[in-house]
Amino acid sequence: MFKPMTPAFLTKVLRAAMPFALASSFLVNPTFAADAAGKKVIFQGADDICEYCAAYNDALRKYAKDADINLEVVTNKFDASQQATQISQAIAKKPDLILLWTIDGTALFPSMRKVKAAGIPLLLTDVEPDNKYKDLWISYSGADYEGEGRTAADLMVESFKAKGLGDSGEVIMITGIVGQAQTMSRYKGFSERLAEIAPGIKIVAQQPGNWDTGTAMDAASGLLTKYGKTVKGIYSDEDAMMKGVVVAAERAGIDVKKLATVSVGCEPAGVELLKAGKLDATLGQAPADEAKYAIDSVVDYFKDGKLEPKRYTPMPIAKAANGGAECKPWTQL
Repeated sequence: MFKPMTPAFLTKVLRAAMPFALASSFLVNPTFAADAAGKKVIFQGADDICEYCAAYNDALRKYAKDADINLEVVTNKFDASQQATQISQAIAKKPDLILLWTIDGTALFPSMRKVKAAGIPLLLTDVEPDNKYKDLWISYSGADYEGEGRTAADLMVESFKAKGLGDSGEVIMITGIVGQAQTMSRYKGFSERLAEIAPGIKIVAQQPGNWDTGTAMDAASGLLTKYGKTVKGIYSDEDAMMKGVVVAAERAGIDVKKLATVSVGCEPAGVELLKAGKLDATLGQAPADEAKYAIDSVVDYFKDGKLEPKRYTPMPIAKAANGGAECKPWTQL
């Protein structure tokens, strides 16, 4: 879109254009044409408090080291206000690039604007916020959450048929943290697709499990107390939460093997449930894949400054019949 400039000429341009930096921040940053080796990248993400997060963070460090990237990892325990402060601190360090796993896809937009205003390239990983603000970041890599929700709905209908549950019935949902982009996107995909292909199968209730087994167990216990006699299907946003759901169901005297059960993650907990016949299907979302896509995007950006807007990671389907064979071990890098 524009011709390369010599370093001397570029310096003159930058000085002359300084008052207009806010409007042209991504264009004036000269780092886009450089190699990734030695570049200072600050990753802002989630703490090892969740199993997926820990596996992702370990993989990210490994892949960054392989690419000779100077990576600083800054995490928090799903606290959006703390992450906003951390992003401001990162900006002050003037890194070559910020890689952001936004804790809250809505609350962090002001912080993203600050990154752009500072002229620091911003790449997003794991969480894809509302795309009407896509001018705030260069590229997103990670899961297609709405696509996962739609595929999960397809699997729920398949499970209804396979278990002779007919084409109508009640389904309950255990979701992630309320308000998070991935939670909203999965719900949108699941609910819209279910209404489209199986209008007789109704979502009668949902409760947040907050990506935690214990919280999900408590949430499911309440829902099963109310709907346990009529519910035919259970969907969970994550395998680790489905593990809690199964415990709650068994304590309530409900045989989950007779229900249609679908989850997301291909996590170790999900594989365990698949092998036990207590989960019908789950969708793969490997943390190592997400970390690899993120570092690949960083490397590709520093090669020529050009990236496609979205890079979705693979979404394999794993079913009980195969015992989760399609799921990658999380420790496999």
